[in-house]
Amino acid sequence: MGILGKRRASGGAGSIPAQAEPAVWPGRRNRVDEVAKAAGIGVIRVRCHTTTWDYLQDEAKAHHGKCIRTRPEAFRPATGDEIVTGADGIVTVPLGGASLAALFDWCFEAQSVLNTELERGVGQRVGRAISEALENLAADRGQGDPSAVIWLDDQIAADSRKPPQT
Repeated sequence: MGILGKRRASGGAGSIPAQAEPAVWPGRRNRVDEVAKAAGIGVIRVRCHTTTWDYLQDEAKAHHGKCIRTRPEAFRPATGDEIVTGADGIVTVPLGGASLAALFDWCFEAQSVLNTELERGVGQRVGRAISEALENLAADRGQGDPSAVIWLDDQIAADSRKPPQT
């Protein structure tokens, strides 16, 4: 029984909230296997809005900077000319396997009850996108797809922006 369990058992339950269930992601596989699959990628391109990428970089760097299990240099995202920024604010960032694995690891860590709803939500969304992309690449069973892209931001369909015709 952990510290919180002992406090609850001793009658101090009113001041200690029960732990929330972790978000249902990925739920089907071992975390180590998932991160190892990401580490096995040569290069994959990640597309998202500039602010999304800035947020992810800051969070992943901070996580790996303070984590005792992972060295800070595990996350080495592309810089400078390697990052292509479109006029619409969407960036395309090439990530090697180690950096993708480090970002994926942050997604798992972000699911902790100690993190904010924002961190858990972003971690879940990004983690699910990476997991789906890895599943699709694995289904190919080839040498990989150098043109593979992970979209982290949902795209609004062009038709949904048109006003309804009367």
